[in-house]
Amino acid sequence: MALESKSKKHQEHAINSAVVFYNATKPEAVRMMRVVTKALKERGVRVWLGQSGSIREKLRLADIAVALGGDGTMLHAARILAPHSIPLLGVNSGGLGFLSGTDASEFNRDCDAILKGKFVLEERWMVSVEAYRGKRKLFGPNIALNDVVIRCGDQARAISLNVKSADLFVADYFGDGLIVSTPTGSTAYNLAASGPIVDPSLDVLLLAPICPHTLTQRPLIIPVEDPLTIKLTTRRAHEVPRVLLSLDGQLGCALKVGDEVRIKRYEKPFKLLLNPKRSYYEVLRRKLHWGER
Repeated sequence: MALESKSKKHQEHAINSAVVFYNATKPEAVRMMRVVTKALKERGVRVWLGQSGSIREKLRLADIAVALGGDGTMLHAARILAPHSIPLLGVNSGGLGFLSGTDASEFNRDCDAILKGKFVLEERWMVSVEAYRGKRKLFGPNIALNDVVIRCGDQARAISLNVKSADLFVADYFGDGLIVSTPTGSTAYNLAASGPIVDPSLDVLLLAPICPHTLTQRPLIIPVEDPLTIKLTTRRAHEVPRVLLSLDGQLGCALKVGDEVRIKRYEKPFKLLLNPKRSYYEVLRRKLHWGER
């Protein structure tokens, strides 16, 4: 039997309670919510729904959380769960489902194995993001699992971004924007912008420029230990670009020239429950047909 990496281990505690997240606007997610809650309750597990207004009070009682749908539901749940160190199981009933531990069609089959602690617990790190306008905090701190994106708003004009890693100048980017991705998010927007696929166990950040106005500025991988600072600048004093900051495509704010975005590793890892029979590379092959000719 292969040894597990330091970021993987089996769920150690009995699972007696669960929080279920789902997208109430999607019929398939609603259907799966009924199937999953029924299966858990039949096995003696206490269940709360993530849509409840008092759910944050229940989190201290939950042993695991379950997210039904695609990666969007997973990303939403991850931001809520990470501060509480609650493991999340994704049940994919949406699109690609890169973060999912099982599929909707397989949940009933996998349920007993999950509750018996046979799924592995994998830690993924996240980033914490703040935005400043001078000394005033404009946004955050908020956390992201996949990526932080700074890009032009509703006008088709290039923007200028000055990037530093700790006190070291990295580059001035001029183009449609910049994607700062974790390894977990490397298969998301980063991949669409021709960034590399990175094993999620690595401690790195990925910088992928969006449509850069130079042939030589390509995606860059840097250590995550040093905080990253990105400042919105301008080449002409009279320009007033409209720029958006976005976390996981779900949270964000508008930026002005001179605003500064600060990104660092979040202090707590996000815990993900995964099927031990599926490696990360198998997921790439299944979801992206990676390596096929």
